[in-house]
This record gives sequence, structure tokens and C-alpha cells, in this order.
Amino acid sequence: MKIITFDPYTVVRKTTKAAESGWVLSETMIAVFVGITFLVGIIGILINCTITFAELGNYVNMDRCSRNALDRITTSIRSAKSLISYDPSTLAFNYDAAGTTNLTYRYDSSSGVLTEEWTTGGTTTATTLLSGCSNLAFSVYDRDLIPINDGSAGKVIGIAWQCTSTALNRTNREYMQQAQIVIRNQP
Repeated sequence: MKIITFDPYTVVRKTTKAAESGWVLSETMIAVFVGITFLVGIIGILINCTITFAELGNYVNMDRCSRNALDRITTSIRSAKSLISYDPSTLAFNYDAAGTTNLTYRYDSSSGVLTEEWTTGGTTTATTLLSGCSNLAFSVYDRDLIPINDGSAGKVIGIAWQCTSTALNRTNREYMQQAQIVIRNQP
């Protein structure tokens, strides 16, 4: 009689040829290609998001500057006593009966800058309200909103402008900003 012994520590498995082999070079190259393609796609998305975020920030900054300038212009024009002189790039207002306090808005098309100039007792203080304006125009209307050219009987001031700004070598242009402002103290 033959005795068969069993060793509990030895496990015999039936294996196939595929289970015995490792990664092949072609499988490795395909995995690397897929991984690099995925990373390039993610980097492209991140760059695009960064550029879009910078452009959006630029638009927000232009809008903030335009709103601040319009608020300041509106407050000052409404408080003016009378319109002294007018042309499409310059407005001048009187603030007192003696004529010692005047306000002038000037647009310089070559530099694209709108300035506010207060003259009190012969001393002029200039402040830049807007920069990067590609175009800006003042207009004057009477009480019935009929345009007038000399500005003498003007009751309503129209202002329209468009600004541009550059971020990451891309130029952004805002939509046309415009307003009509009533001179409250002008009869």
C-alpha cells in the first residue's frame, strides 16, 4: 500500500500563460500616452480658466471705474449753478454767483483721459476720473431734450464713453456707457 502525504503549506494553483506574464512595452506606452493626454487637457483647461478670470477681473475693474466716475460727475453737475461753456470734449460749470468756483470736465482724446478740474480762487486742482477711454463725448439739451450747440440754455447734459483696458496682452472693450444729467439749479 502506498501512502500519500499532504503538505498543508503548499498550494497548487492552476495558472494560465496570461497570468504569468507582466506588462508589455506596448501596454506601458499606451498608458503613458493616455496619462499625458489627460494632463495636457487639464493644463489647457486651467490656462483657459486663468485667462478668463483675468479678463473678467479687468471688465469688473473697468465697470467699477466707470460707475465711480459717473457717480462723481452726476453729483457735481446736479449741484452746479450754471453751464459756462460747452464743446464735445469740454464742459465748464459755475458754482457760485461771484464766479470764483468753477468746475471743468476735459477729455483728451490723444491720451484717452477724462479729468475733473476744480478752480477755486484762482487755484486749480485736477483729478483723473477715467483713463483708457477710446471715445467720449458731451452733449447739451434743453428742457425738452432738444440738442443745442452753444450750451447757453442747456438744462440736460448728455455724456457717453467707451473704455478699453489690457490684461494678459488681451484688449477688453466695455459697452458704451451713457447718461443724461439734469442741472438742478439752472432755470
